[in-house]
Amino acid sequence: MKRKLKRMIGYLFLMIGLLIVGTYFLKAYLPNFKQISIYEIIPGLEENEVGFVLQDKPLSLEHSPIVEEEVLLPFSLVKEYIDPYIFWDPGVGKITITTENKVIQMATEDLTYYINYEPLTLELPLKLIGEVPYIPVSFLKQFFPIEVAYHEATQIVTLDHTTQARQKGKIIKENIKLRKEGTIKSPIITTLKQGTEVIIYEKADEWYRIRTQDGVVGYISNKAIGEIIEVLPDPIEEVEKEPIQLREGKINLVWHQLFAKSDLKSARESITGIDGLDVISPTWFSLANEEGDLDNIADLAYVKWAKSQGYQVWALVDNKFDSKLTHAVLSNTDKREKVIKQLLAFISLYELDGINIDFESVAQEDGIYFLQFMRELAPFMKEQGAILSVDFYVPAPWTAHYYRKEVSEVVDYAMVMTYDEHWSTSPKSGSVASLGFVEKGIVDTLKEIPKEKVLMGLPYYTRIWEEQEVEGVLTVKSKAYSMQRAYDIFVENGAEIKWDSETGQYYGEYEKDGIKYRCWFEEEESIEQKVQFVHKYDLAGVAGWKKGLEKPEIWQLLQQKLK
Repeated sequence: MKRKLKRMIGYLFLMIGLLIVGTYFLKAYLPNFKQISIYEIIPGLEENEVGFVLQDKPLSLEHSPIVEEEVLLPFSLVKEYIDPYIFWDPGVGKITITTENKVIQMATEDLTYYINYEPLTLELPLKLIGEVPYIPVSFLKQFFPIEVAYHEATQIVTLDHTTQARQKGKIIKENIKLRKEGTIKSPIITTLKQGTEVIIYEKADEWYRIRTQDGVVGYISNKAIGEIIEVLPDPIEEVEKEPIQLREGKINLVWHQLFAKSDLKSARESITGIDGLDVISPTWFSLANEEGDLDNIADLAYVKWAKSQGYQVWALVDNKFDSKLTHAVLSNTDKREKVIKQLLAFISLYELDGINIDFESVAQEDGIYFLQFMRELAPFMKEQGAILSVDFYVPAPWTAHYYRKEVSEVVDYAMVMTYDEHWSTSPKSGSVASLGFVEKGIVDTLKEIPKEKVLMGLPYYTRIWEEQEVEGVLTVKSKAYSMQRAYDIFVENGAEIKWDSETGQYYGEYEKDGIKYRCWFEEEESIEQKVQFVHKYDLAGVAGWKKGLEKPEIWQLLQQKLK
Protein backbone atom coordinates (compact mmCIF):
# COMPACT_ATOMS: atom_id res chain seq x y z
CA MET A 1 0.00 0.00 0.00
CA LYS A 2 2.84 2.36 0.91
CA ARG A 3 4.67 1.44 -2.30
CA LYS A 4 1.57 2.22 -4.34
CA LEU A 5 1.16 5.59 -2.57
CA LYS A 6 4.78 6.49 -3.25
CA ARG A 7 4.33 5.59 -6.93
CA MET A 8 1.24 7.81 -7.16
CA ILE A 9 3.07 10.71 -5.49
CA GLY A 10 5.95 10.21 -7.96
CA TYR A 11 3.55 10.32 -10.91
CA LEU A 12 1.99 13.46 -9.45
CA PHE A 13 5.35 15.24 -9.22
CA LEU A 14 6.19 14.08 -12.75
CA MET A 15 2.91 15.47 -14.05
CA ILE A 16 3.50 18.79 -12.24
CA GLY A 17 7.00 18.94 -13.73
CA LEU A 18 5.70 18.19 -17.22
CA LEU A 19 2.99 20.78 -16.76
CA ILE A 20 5.55 23.41 -15.72
CA VAL A 21 7.83 22.55 -18.65
CA GLY A 22 4.88 22.48 -21.05
CA THR A 23 3.63 25.82 -19.83
CA TYR A 24 7.10 27.28 -20.30
CA PHE A 25 7.31 25.99 -23.88
CA LEU A 26 3.76 27.12 -24.65
CA LYS A 27 4.59 30.61 -23.42
CA ALA A 28 7.76 30.62 -25.46
CA TYR A 29 6.30 29.43 -28.74
CA LEU A 30 2.58 30.14 -28.76
CA PRO A 31 1.55 33.51 -30.30
CA ASN A 32 -0.12 36.28 -28.36
CA PHE A 33 -3.88 36.38 -29.06
CA LYS A 34 -4.53 39.65 -27.20
CA GLN A 35 -6.28 42.29 -29.36
CA ILE A 36 -5.56 45.99 -28.83
CA SER A 37 -7.35 49.06 -30.13
CA ILE A 38 -5.73 51.48 -32.57
CA TYR A 39 -6.32 54.08 -29.83
CA GLU A 40 -3.26 52.55 -28.15
CA ILE A 41 -0.98 53.20 -31.15
CA ILE A 42 -2.39 56.38 -32.73
CA PRO A 43 -2.09 59.43 -30.41
CA GLY A 44 -5.14 61.64 -30.17
CA LEU A 45 -7.82 59.21 -31.36
CA GLU A 46 -9.08 58.52 -27.87
CA GLU A 47 -9.69 62.26 -27.38
CA ASN A 48 -11.84 62.31 -30.56
CA GLU A 49 -9.10 64.04 -32.50
CA VAL A 50 -7.89 63.09 -35.96
CA GLY A 51 -4.82 60.82 -35.79
CA PHE A 52 -1.73 61.62 -37.84
CA VAL A 53 0.72 59.20 -39.44
CA LEU A 54 3.81 60.48 -41.24
CA GLN A 55 4.68 57.65 -43.63
CA ASP A 56 5.09 54.85 -41.05
CA LYS A 57 5.31 56.97 -37.90
CA PRO A 58 2.22 57.73 -35.77
CA LEU A 59 2.88 61.15 -34.23
CA SER A 60 1.52 63.05 -31.29
CA LEU A 61 0.75 66.66 -32.27
CA GLU A 62 -0.03 69.78 -30.29
CA HIS A 63 -2.62 70.65 -32.95
CA SER A 64 -4.21 67.83 -34.96
CA PRO A 65 -5.38 68.04 -38.58
CA ILE A 66 -9.03 68.82 -39.08
CA VAL A 67 -11.33 67.50 -41.79
CA GLU A 68 -14.05 69.67 -43.30
CA GLU A 69 -14.59 69.89 -47.06
CA GLU A 70 -11.02 68.59 -47.25
CA VAL A 71 -8.07 68.01 -44.94
CA LEU A 72 -6.64 71.11 -43.27
CA LEU A 73 -3.16 70.88 -41.74
CA PRO A 74 -2.07 73.10 -38.83
CA PHE A 75 0.79 75.50 -39.54
CA SER A 76 3.06 73.83 -36.96
CA LEU A 77 2.68 70.45 -38.69
CA VAL A 78 3.49 71.93 -42.11
CA LYS A 79 6.55 73.74 -40.75
CA GLU A 80 7.94 70.67 -39.02
CA TYR A 81 7.22 67.98 -41.62
CA ILE A 82 6.76 69.71 -45.00
CA ASP A 83 8.51 73.09 -45.22
CA PRO A 84 10.80 74.39 -42.44
CA TYR A 85 10.79 77.86 -44.05
CA ILE A 86 7.05 78.44 -44.25
CA PHE A 87 6.35 81.74 -42.52
CA TRP A 88 3.29 82.87 -40.54
CA ASP A 89 2.81 86.55 -39.75
CA PRO A 90 0.01 86.85 -37.16
CA GLY A 91 0.18 90.65 -37.37
CA VAL A 92 -1.22 90.69 -40.92
CA GLY A 93 -2.74 87.18 -40.95
CA LYS A 94 -0.63 85.90 -43.87
CA ILE A 95 1.31 82.77 -44.66
CA THR A 96 4.30 82.97 -47.00
CA ILE A 97 5.93 80.06 -48.81
CA THR A 98 9.20 80.55 -50.69
CA THR A 99 10.60 78.20 -53.30
CA GLU A 100 13.61 78.71 -55.56
CA ASN A 101 11.57 80.68 -58.09
CA LYS A 102 8.29 81.52 -56.34
CA VAL A 103 6.93 83.55 -53.45
CA ILE A 104 3.44 82.35 -52.50
CA GLN A 105 1.24 84.29 -50.10
CA MET A 106 -2.24 83.67 -48.74
CA ALA A 107 -4.29 85.51 -46.14
CA THR A 108 -6.83 84.06 -43.70
CA GLU A 109 -10.38 83.60 -45.01
CA ASP A 110 -9.40 84.99 -48.44
CA LEU A 111 -9.96 82.95 -51.61
CA THR A 112 -7.34 84.97 -53.48
CA TYR A 113 -3.70 84.01 -53.11
CA TYR A 114 -0.60 85.31 -54.85
CA ILE A 115 2.33 83.76 -56.68
CA ASN A 116 5.06 86.34 -57.31
CA TYR A 117 2.39 88.96 -56.59
CA GLU A 118 0.08 87.63 -59.34
CA PRO A 119 -3.45 86.84 -58.01
CA LEU A 120 -4.98 83.35 -58.27
CA THR A 121 -8.08 81.73 -56.78
CA LEU A 122 -8.22 79.15 -54.00
CA GLU A 123 -10.75 76.34 -53.64
CA LEU A 124 -10.65 76.69 -49.85
CA PRO A 125 -9.10 79.54 -47.83
CA LEU A 126 -6.56 79.56 -45.05
CA LYS A 127 -8.49 79.28 -41.77
CA LEU A 128 -7.66 80.67 -38.38
CA ILE A 129 -9.03 78.48 -35.59
CA GLY A 130 -8.32 80.14 -32.28
CA GLU A 131 -4.80 81.43 -32.89
CA VAL A 132 -3.79 78.48 -35.08
CA PRO A 133 -3.68 78.87 -38.89
CA TYR A 134 -4.87 75.79 -40.83
CA ILE A 135 -3.82 75.30 -44.46
CA PRO A 136 -5.88 73.34 -47.02
CA VAL A 137 -4.05 70.36 -48.50
CA SER A 138 -5.20 71.25 -52.04
CA PHE A 139 -3.14 74.44 -51.73
CA LEU A 140 -0.03 72.73 -50.33
CA LYS A 141 0.00 70.03 -53.02
CA GLN A 142 0.54 72.67 -55.70
CA PHE A 143 3.98 73.45 -54.29
CA PHE A 144 5.18 70.40 -52.39
CA PRO A 145 5.60 66.77 -53.50
CA ILE A 146 3.24 65.26 -50.94
CA GLU A 147 0.31 62.85 -50.75
CA VAL A 148 -2.23 63.44 -47.98
CA ALA A 149 -5.21 61.18 -47.34
CA TYR A 150 -7.96 60.98 -44.73
CA HIS A 151 -9.11 57.47 -43.79
CA GLU A 152 -12.63 57.80 -42.45
CA ALA A 153 -12.86 54.27 -41.02
CA THR A 154 -9.92 54.92 -38.67
CA GLN A 155 -10.02 58.74 -38.49
CA ILE A 156 -6.37 58.87 -39.50
CA VAL A 157 -4.65 61.38 -41.81
CA THR A 158 -1.57 60.03 -43.57
CA LEU A 159 1.19 62.10 -45.15
CA ASP A 160 3.78 60.80 -47.63
CA HIS A 161 6.61 62.59 -49.42
CA THR A 162 6.40 61.44 -53.03
CA THR A 163 10.08 62.19 -53.69
CA GLN A 164 10.93 59.16 -51.54
CA ALA A 165 10.84 55.66 -53.01
CA ARG A 166 8.25 53.26 -51.60
CA GLN A 167 7.41 49.58 -51.85
CA LYS A 168 3.96 48.10 -52.13
CA GLY A 169 2.84 44.55 -51.61
CA LYS A 170 -0.31 42.43 -51.45
CA ILE A 171 -1.43 40.02 -48.71
CA ILE A 172 -1.47 36.48 -50.18
CA LYS A 173 -2.98 34.64 -47.18
CA GLU A 174 -6.25 34.94 -45.29
CA ASN A 175 -6.61 36.43 -41.80
CA ILE A 176 -3.09 37.78 -41.39
CA LYS A 177 -2.45 39.31 -37.98
CA LEU A 178 -1.09 42.87 -37.91
CA ARG A 179 0.92 43.17 -34.72
CA LYS A 180 2.25 46.15 -32.79
CA GLU A 181 5.84 44.86 -32.89
CA GLY A 182 7.73 42.34 -35.01
CA THR A 183 7.20 39.31 -32.80
CA ILE A 184 4.44 36.76 -32.27
CA LYS A 185 4.35 37.81 -28.63
CA SER A 186 3.21 41.30 -29.58
CA PRO A 187 -0.53 42.05 -29.34
CA ILE A 188 -2.74 42.12 -32.45
CA ILE A 189 -3.97 45.43 -33.87
CA THR A 190 -6.20 44.06 -36.62
CA THR A 191 -6.63 41.17 -39.06
CA LEU A 192 -5.92 41.65 -42.77
CA LYS A 193 -7.76 39.84 -45.56
CA GLN A 194 -6.19 38.17 -48.55
CA GLY A 195 -5.67 40.62 -51.42
CA THR A 196 -5.22 43.67 -49.16
CA GLU A 197 -2.64 46.11 -50.47
CA VAL A 198 -0.10 47.52 -48.02
CA ILE A 199 2.90 49.86 -48.11
CA ILE A 200 6.16 48.30 -46.91
CA TYR A 201 8.58 50.49 -44.95
CA GLU A 202 11.02 48.19 -43.22
CA LYS A 203 12.24 44.63 -43.69
CA ALA A 204 13.41 42.63 -40.70
CA ASP A 205 14.39 38.94 -40.70
CA GLU A 206 10.90 37.53 -40.53
CA TRP A 207 8.74 40.66 -40.38
CA TYR A 208 7.72 43.61 -42.50
CA ARG A 209 6.76 46.97 -41.02
CA ILE A 210 3.77 48.07 -43.08
CA ARG A 211 0.96 50.59 -43.31
CA THR A 212 -2.52 49.50 -44.27
CA GLN A 213 -4.94 51.24 -46.62
CA ASP A 214 -6.62 52.68 -43.52
CA GLY A 215 -3.40 54.26 -42.24
CA VAL A 216 -2.71 51.72 -39.49
CA VAL A 217 0.98 50.87 -38.94
CA GLY A 218 2.27 47.55 -37.63
CA TYR A 219 4.16 44.33 -38.40
CA ILE A 220 3.21 41.24 -40.40
CA SER A 221 5.05 38.03 -41.21
CA ASN A 222 7.10 38.37 -44.40
CA LYS A 223 5.54 35.08 -45.58
CA ALA A 224 2.20 36.91 -45.88
CA ILE A 225 3.41 39.21 -48.68
CA GLY A 226 3.59 38.18 -52.32
CA GLU A 227 5.29 40.16 -55.06
CA ILE A 228 6.75 43.50 -53.95
CA ILE A 229 6.40 46.43 -56.33
CA GLU A 230 8.81 49.38 -56.24
CA VAL A 231 7.08 52.76 -56.48
CA LEU A 232 9.56 55.20 -57.99
CA PRO A 233 9.85 58.66 -56.43
CA ASP A 234 8.61 61.74 -58.23
CA PRO A 235 11.44 63.67 -59.90
CA ILE A 236 12.58 66.79 -58.04
CA GLU A 237 11.97 69.90 -60.11
CA GLU A 238 15.17 71.83 -60.67
CA VAL A 239 15.22 75.43 -61.77
CA GLU A 240 17.69 76.11 -64.56
CA LYS A 241 20.18 78.79 -63.61
CA GLU A 242 21.72 81.09 -66.18
CA PRO A 243 25.47 81.38 -65.67
CA ILE A 244 26.58 84.74 -64.32
CA GLN A 245 28.66 86.46 -66.98
CA LEU A 246 31.74 88.16 -65.51
CA ARG A 247 35.30 88.57 -66.69
CA GLU A 248 37.67 85.64 -66.49
CA GLY A 249 39.43 84.90 -63.23
CA LYS A 250 38.31 85.78 -59.73
CA ILE A 251 35.70 88.49 -59.13
CA ASN A 252 37.00 91.90 -58.15
CA LEU A 253 34.29 94.08 -56.57
CA VAL A 254 34.61 97.45 -54.87
CA TRP A 255 32.04 99.30 -52.80
CA HIS A 256 31.58 102.95 -53.80
CA GLN A 257 30.25 104.97 -50.87
CA LEU A 258 28.06 107.85 -52.02
CA PHE A 259 26.04 110.22 -49.84
CA ALA A 260 23.86 112.16 -52.27
CA LYS A 261 23.06 112.52 -55.95
CA SER A 262 26.69 112.70 -56.98
CA ASP A 263 28.28 115.05 -59.46
CA LEU A 264 28.34 112.78 -62.50
CA LYS A 265 31.75 114.05 -63.63
CA SER A 266 33.52 113.27 -60.34
CA ALA A 267 31.72 109.94 -60.01
CA ARG A 268 32.81 108.98 -63.53
CA GLU A 269 36.39 110.01 -62.94
CA SER A 270 36.62 107.92 -59.76
CA ILE A 271 35.69 104.68 -61.52
CA THR A 272 37.27 105.19 -64.92
CA GLY A 273 39.74 102.76 -66.43
CA ILE A 274 40.38 100.40 -63.52
CA ASP A 275 41.96 97.27 -64.99
CA GLY A 276 40.61 94.00 -63.66
CA LEU A 277 37.64 95.53 -61.86
CA ASP A 278 34.42 93.58 -62.44
CA VAL A 279 31.76 95.09 -60.20
CA ILE A 280 30.99 98.49 -58.68
CA SER A 281 28.60 98.50 -55.70
CA PRO A 282 27.38 102.08 -55.07
CA THR A 283 25.69 102.73 -51.71
CA TRP A 284 22.40 104.00 -53.12
CA PHE A 285 19.47 102.57 -51.15
CA SER A 286 18.58 102.59 -47.44
CA LEU A 287 15.59 101.84 -45.26
CA ALA A 288 13.99 105.26 -44.86
CA ASN A 289 11.32 104.67 -42.23
CA GLU A 290 9.34 102.02 -40.36
CA GLU A 291 6.76 101.80 -43.16
CA GLY A 292 9.27 100.15 -45.52
CA ASP A 293 10.01 103.10 -47.81
CA LEU A 294 13.52 103.28 -49.27
CA ASP A 295 15.83 106.26 -49.59
CA ASN A 296 17.14 106.41 -53.16
CA ILE A 297 20.11 108.38 -54.52
CA ALA A 298 20.63 106.20 -57.63
CA ASP A 299 21.79 107.67 -60.94
CA LEU A 300 21.05 106.00 -64.31
CA ALA A 301 23.84 108.01 -65.99
CA TYR A 302 26.33 106.54 -63.47
CA VAL A 303 25.17 103.03 -64.36
CA LYS A 304 25.50 103.65 -68.08
CA TRP A 305 28.98 105.08 -67.62
CA ALA A 306 30.07 102.15 -65.41
CA LYS A 307 28.85 99.67 -68.00
CA SER A 308 30.72 101.53 -70.72
CA GLN A 309 33.87 100.82 -68.67
CA GLY A 310 33.02 97.11 -68.59
CA TYR A 311 31.77 96.96 -64.99
CA GLN A 312 28.58 95.48 -63.61
CA VAL A 313 26.63 97.53 -61.05
CA TRP A 314 25.30 95.81 -57.92
CA ALA A 315 23.68 98.61 -55.91
CA LEU A 316 23.99 98.34 -52.14
CA VAL A 317 20.95 98.44 -49.83
CA ASP A 318 21.55 99.15 -46.13
CA ASN A 319 19.53 99.41 -42.94
CA LYS A 320 21.36 102.46 -41.52
CA PHE A 321 22.77 100.21 -38.76
CA ASP A 322 19.40 100.78 -37.05
CA SER A 323 18.13 97.65 -35.28
CA LYS A 324 14.79 99.22 -34.27
CA LEU A 325 14.06 100.34 -37.83
CA THR A 326 15.13 96.94 -39.16
CA HIS A 327 12.77 95.11 -36.79
CA ALA A 328 9.80 97.31 -37.72
CA VAL A 329 10.25 96.59 -41.43
CA LEU A 330 11.46 93.00 -41.59
CA SER A 331 9.05 91.58 -39.01
CA ASN A 332 6.04 92.62 -41.09
CA THR A 333 5.10 90.66 -44.24
CA ASP A 334 3.49 93.62 -46.00
CA LYS A 335 6.48 95.88 -45.33
CA ARG A 336 8.96 93.28 -46.60
CA GLU A 337 6.84 93.06 -49.74
CA LYS A 338 6.95 96.84 -50.07
CA VAL A 339 10.75 96.88 -49.89
CA ILE A 340 11.05 94.08 -52.44
CA LYS A 341 8.71 95.79 -54.91
CA GLN A 342 10.76 98.99 -54.68
CA LEU A 343 14.00 97.10 -55.30
CA LEU A 344 12.53 95.35 -58.34
CA ALA A 345 11.42 98.72 -59.70
CA PHE A 346 14.90 100.18 -59.12
CA ILE A 347 16.58 97.26 -60.89
CA SER A 348 14.45 97.96 -63.95
CA LEU A 349 14.57 101.76 -63.75
CA TYR A 350 18.35 102.01 -63.29
CA GLU A 351 19.30 98.94 -65.38
CA LEU A 352 21.11 97.36 -62.43
CA ASP A 353 22.91 94.03 -62.74
CA GLY A 354 22.36 93.14 -59.12
CA ILE A 355 21.64 94.12 -55.53
CA ASN A 356 23.94 93.86 -52.50
CA ILE A 357 22.15 93.58 -49.13
CA ASP A 358 24.15 95.13 -46.27
CA PHE A 359 22.00 94.86 -43.14
CA GLU A 360 24.21 95.28 -40.10
CA SER A 361 23.41 95.48 -36.37
CA VAL A 362 20.38 93.21 -36.86
CA ALA A 363 19.04 92.22 -33.43
CA GLN A 364 19.27 88.58 -32.45
CA GLU A 365 15.51 88.09 -32.36
CA ASP A 366 15.23 89.53 -35.88
CA GLY A 367 17.57 87.06 -37.57
CA ILE A 368 14.62 84.88 -38.59
CA TYR A 369 12.98 87.89 -40.28
CA PHE A 370 16.22 88.71 -42.12
CA LEU A 371 16.29 85.14 -43.43
CA GLN A 372 12.65 85.39 -44.50
CA PHE A 373 13.33 88.69 -46.30
CA MET A 374 16.20 87.13 -48.25
CA ARG A 375 14.11 84.06 -49.13
CA GLU A 376 11.29 86.28 -50.39
CA LEU A 377 13.62 88.54 -52.38
CA ALA A 378 15.64 85.76 -54.07
CA PRO A 379 12.94 84.34 -56.42
CA PHE A 380 12.22 87.79 -57.84
CA MET A 381 15.91 88.44 -58.41
CA LYS A 382 16.13 85.21 -60.39
CA GLU A 383 13.00 86.14 -62.32
CA GLN A 384 14.61 89.47 -63.29
CA GLY A 385 17.97 87.87 -64.10
CA ALA A 386 19.68 90.02 -61.47
CA ILE A 387 22.41 88.97 -59.06
CA LEU A 388 21.65 88.86 -55.34
CA SER A 389 24.54 89.22 -52.91
CA VAL A 390 24.70 89.72 -49.17
CA ASP A 391 27.27 91.02 -46.69
CA PHE A 392 28.17 88.99 -43.59
CA TYR A 393 30.33 89.54 -40.56
CA VAL A 394 32.98 86.90 -39.92
CA PRO A 395 31.40 83.98 -38.03
CA ALA A 396 31.19 84.49 -34.27
CA PRO A 397 28.65 83.54 -31.59
CA TRP A 398 27.14 87.05 -31.72
CA THR A 399 26.54 86.78 -35.49
CA ALA A 400 25.06 83.24 -35.62
CA HIS A 401 21.52 84.66 -35.85
CA TYR A 402 22.22 85.86 -39.41
CA TYR A 403 21.54 82.28 -40.64
CA ARG A 404 24.59 82.35 -42.94
CA LYS A 405 24.08 78.81 -44.20
CA GLU A 406 20.37 79.21 -44.99
CA VAL A 407 20.77 82.67 -46.54
CA SER A 408 23.70 81.51 -48.68
CA GLU A 409 21.47 78.83 -50.21
CA VAL A 410 19.32 81.50 -51.91
CA VAL A 411 21.91 84.17 -52.83
CA ASP A 412 24.47 84.20 -55.62
CA TYR A 413 27.34 85.63 -53.58
CA ALA A 414 28.22 86.32 -49.95
CA MET A 415 30.75 89.02 -49.09
CA VAL A 416 32.55 88.25 -45.83
CA MET A 417 33.70 91.39 -44.05
CA THR A 418 37.13 90.09 -43.02
CA TYR A 419 38.13 93.43 -41.52
CA ASP A 420 37.35 95.58 -38.46
CA GLU A 421 39.22 93.07 -36.32
CA HIS A 422 39.83 96.14 -34.15
CA TRP A 423 36.92 98.47 -34.82
CA SER A 424 36.48 102.23 -34.43
CA THR A 425 35.66 102.14 -30.71
CA SER A 426 37.80 99.15 -29.81
CA PRO A 427 39.20 99.43 -26.27
CA LYS A 428 42.51 98.09 -27.52
CA SER A 429 44.73 99.20 -30.41
CA GLY A 430 45.33 96.68 -33.15
CA SER A 431 45.21 95.67 -36.78
CA VAL A 432 42.14 96.21 -38.93
CA ALA A 433 42.72 92.85 -40.61
CA SER A 434 45.66 90.71 -39.54
CA LEU A 435 46.44 87.58 -41.56
CA GLY A 436 45.30 85.22 -38.79
CA PHE A 437 41.99 87.04 -38.37
CA VAL A 438 41.31 87.02 -42.11
CA GLU A 439 42.15 83.34 -42.58
CA LYS A 440 40.12 82.23 -39.57
CA GLY A 441 37.17 84.24 -40.87
CA ILE A 442 37.39 82.47 -44.23
CA VAL A 443 37.87 78.99 -42.75
CA ASP A 444 34.88 79.44 -40.42
CA THR A 445 32.76 80.88 -43.23
CA LEU A 446 33.43 77.89 -45.48
CA LYS A 447 31.86 75.61 -42.88
CA GLU A 448 28.52 77.23 -43.79
CA ILE A 449 28.85 78.79 -47.26
CA PRO A 450 30.14 77.13 -50.48
CA LYS A 451 33.51 78.51 -51.60
CA GLU A 452 32.20 79.42 -55.07
CA LYS A 453 29.87 81.97 -53.45
CA VAL A 454 32.37 83.61 -51.09
CA LEU A 455 33.97 87.00 -51.77
CA MET A 456 36.64 87.88 -49.21
CA GLY A 457 36.51 91.42 -47.85
CA LEU A 458 39.61 93.60 -48.34
CA PRO A 459 40.18 96.79 -46.28
CA TYR A 460 41.38 99.72 -48.38
CA TYR A 461 41.63 101.80 -45.19
CA THR A 462 43.60 101.65 -41.98
CA ARG A 463 43.29 103.12 -38.49
CA ILE A 464 45.63 105.41 -36.62
CA TRP A 465 45.39 104.73 -32.90
CA GLU A 466 46.00 107.26 -30.14
CA GLU A 467 46.94 105.96 -26.70
CA GLN A 468 47.24 108.28 -23.71
CA GLU A 469 47.56 107.54 -20.03
CA VAL A 470 45.62 109.92 -17.78
CA GLU A 471 45.87 109.41 -14.00
CA GLY A 472 46.98 105.83 -14.49
CA VAL A 473 44.16 104.97 -16.92
CA LEU A 474 44.98 104.21 -20.55
CA THR A 475 42.54 105.74 -23.02
CA VAL A 476 42.40 104.51 -26.61
CA LYS A 477 40.74 106.07 -29.65
CA SER A 478 41.15 105.75 -33.40
CA LYS A 479 40.35 107.33 -36.73
CA ALA A 480 40.18 105.71 -40.18
CA TYR A 481 42.45 106.94 -42.96
CA SER A 482 43.20 106.09 -46.54
CA MET A 483 46.21 103.90 -47.19
CA GLN A 484 48.40 106.72 -48.46
CA ARG A 485 47.37 109.35 -45.91
CA ALA A 486 48.08 107.09 -42.93
CA TYR A 487 51.54 106.28 -44.28
CA ASP A 488 52.33 109.95 -44.98
CA ILE A 489 51.38 111.01 -41.42
CA PHE A 490 53.81 108.52 -39.90
CA VAL A 491 56.62 109.44 -42.30
CA GLU A 492 56.07 113.15 -41.57
CA ASN A 493 56.43 112.43 -37.84
CA GLY A 494 59.61 110.40 -38.23
CA ALA A 495 58.08 107.06 -37.20
CA GLU A 496 60.08 103.87 -37.66
CA ILE A 497 58.02 101.56 -39.87
CA LYS A 498 58.86 97.84 -39.88
CA TRP A 499 57.33 94.72 -41.41
CA ASP A 500 55.40 92.54 -38.93
CA SER A 501 55.26 88.99 -40.28
CA GLU A 502 52.69 87.88 -37.70
CA THR A 503 50.02 90.31 -38.87
CA GLY A 504 51.29 90.47 -42.48
CA GLN A 505 51.49 94.28 -42.30
CA TYR A 506 53.91 97.11 -41.79
CA TYR A 507 53.73 98.53 -38.26
CA GLY A 508 54.76 101.97 -37.04
CA GLU A 509 54.54 104.09 -33.92
CA TYR A 510 55.65 107.50 -32.63
CA GLU A 511 54.97 109.78 -29.65
CA LYS A 512 53.93 113.42 -29.70
CA ASP A 513 52.67 115.66 -26.89
CA GLY A 514 52.34 112.70 -24.52
CA ILE A 515 50.28 110.65 -26.95
CA LYS A 516 51.49 107.42 -28.56
CA TYR A 517 50.36 106.96 -32.16
CA ARG A 518 50.26 103.42 -33.59
CA CYS A 519 49.28 102.00 -36.97
CA TRP A 520 49.16 98.64 -38.72
CA PHE A 521 49.29 99.74 -42.35
CA GLU A 522 47.30 98.43 -45.30
CA GLU A 523 49.13 98.75 -48.63
CA GLU A 524 50.26 96.58 -51.56
CA GLU A 525 52.15 93.96 -49.57
CA SER A 526 49.49 93.49 -46.89
CA ILE A 527 46.77 93.17 -49.55
CA GLU A 528 48.90 90.68 -51.52
CA GLN A 529 49.28 88.58 -48.35
CA LYS A 530 45.49 88.45 -47.97
CA VAL A 531 44.75 87.74 -51.62
CA GLN A 532 46.69 84.48 -51.34
CA PHE A 533 43.71 83.10 -49.36
CA VAL A 534 41.46 83.56 -52.40
CA HIS A 535 43.55 80.99 -54.25
CA LYS A 536 44.36 78.81 -51.22
CA TYR A 537 40.63 78.28 -50.55
CA ASP A 538 39.46 78.72 -54.17
CA LEU A 539 37.06 81.54 -53.33
CA ALA A 540 34.94 83.44 -55.85
CA GLY A 541 36.92 86.64 -55.43
CA VAL A 542 37.30 89.81 -53.34
CA ALA A 543 35.19 92.78 -52.27
CA GLY A 544 37.01 95.94 -51.19
CA TRP A 545 35.85 98.68 -48.81
CA LYS A 546 35.92 101.30 -50.09
CA LYS A 547 36.62 103.08 -53.40
CA GLY A 548 38.85 106.13 -52.95
CA LEU A 549 40.83 104.93 -49.92
CA GLU A 550 43.09 102.56 -51.86
CA LYS A 551 46.49 103.33 -53.38
CA PRO A 552 46.47 103.21 -57.22
CA GLU A 553 48.96 100.33 -57.08
CA ILE A 554 46.28 98.11 -55.51
CA TRP A 555 44.45 97.80 -58.83
CA GLN A 556 47.60 96.67 -60.64
CA LEU A 557 48.20 94.10 -57.90
CA LEU A 558 44.64 92.73 -58.07
CA GLN A 559 44.72 92.60 -61.86
CA GLN A 560 47.89 90.51 -61.64
CA LYS A 561 46.82 88.25 -58.76
CA LEU A 562 43.13 87.70 -59.60
CA LYS A 563 43.08 87.72 -63.41
